[in-house]
Amino acid sequence: MDKSQLRTVTAQLANPSGELGAEISIKMNDTNAFITARTIEALAPSSGDCIVEIGPGNGALSCGLVQTIGAEGRYLGIEISEEMAQVCEKMLRDISEARIDVHAGDCDTASVANASITGLMAVNVLYFVEDLDGLLARIRPWFKPHGRCVFGIRPARTLESLRFHDFGYHIRSPGEIIDAMQAQGFGEISMTHYDEGEGRLGDIAFPNGSIIIKASV
Repeated sequence: MDKSQLRTVTAQLANPSGELGAEISIKMNDTNAFITARTIEALAPSSGDCIVEIGPGNGALSCGLVQTIGAEGRYLGIEISEEMAQVCEKMLRDISEARIDVHAGDCDTASVANASITGLMAVNVLYFVEDLDGLLARIRPWFKPHGRCVFGIRPARTLESLRFHDFGYHIRSPGEIIDAMQAQGFGEISMTHYDEGEGRLGDIAFPNGSIIIKASV
């Protein structure tokens, strides 16, 4: 895969659009199934929870989550791609009795009341965040006491192999993320690493893995 193709893929990962964006989002569901399942597992959703997910894409990997929180639960997806937001909202409303809303935009423009959510998750999102401290400061007040926050990220060796960082992808170490979370008042932070073996993106083979960072407030 040449630099032009990598640049295009990186842009589509950040904000899927058009036929290529739809195609990439479907492929990413396969690639991200494991890391998303481990993230939801760490989030430990239950009936009646109010959950925010940043970057749900087309929503396919969130179906089990919204079914778990049930009719008394609420799910808010925050998805930068307007096209993916529409697909996600329809898909999740079709398969769950929970209150489903998907905001087309970012966390700065999402309307979330303080002390209103029990959990928040984001998978493969922090690479696209310019101001990590600003994001954490924005979301921290949203949580009810004892709320859970879970981020799923890839190890640095995975991201370096893919070379997305050549085009604005931010590679942050788990330690950097944890320090930033602690500074914003998140506590009881734990980290779990999973080795997923070799992954492939086109003609690029890379060492794949998942890092799950969980915190409470």
